[in-house]
Amino acid sequence: MADALPTKLTLTVVSRERKIVEIDVDEVVLPASDGEIGVLPGHTPLLTTLKIGEMRYRTGTVFHRMVLSWGFAEVLPARVIVLAERGILASEIDPAAAEAERAAAEKELQYLSSHDPEFHLVEARLEESIAMIGIGKE
Repeated sequence: MADALPTKLTLTVVSRERKIVEIDVDEVVLPASDGEIGVLPGHTPLLTTLKIGEMRYRTGTVFHRMVLSWGFAEVLPARVIVLAERGILASEIDPAAAEAERAAAEKELQYLSSHDPEFHLVEARLEESIAMIGIGKE
């Protein structure tokens, strides 16, 4: 007899500084390097790299959102483990500060060429601030 599929996923999100989330969920959507990945209980095991973007997870009918900045995810049938460079919960986002960071990064990018060593760092700050603004509006 085949093993029964799990009905929940244990989601763990950690960064270097802290454990951000550890919760049983019904669904996870990750910002993978090649596009979003939706994960339900019983998903085929996989490893993926993550880009800057929004991660969503659902418990019942309630969706929760956070911004991830790079990392890796291990998906197993009953567990998702995210190791992120940085993770910011929706409740931790200051929309005004995110908007100020977006404006500063856009201004700084005007004076950098794509060959400049700082270009990708400033571009990453811009992407992260835009993701935070998107989450902070809801």
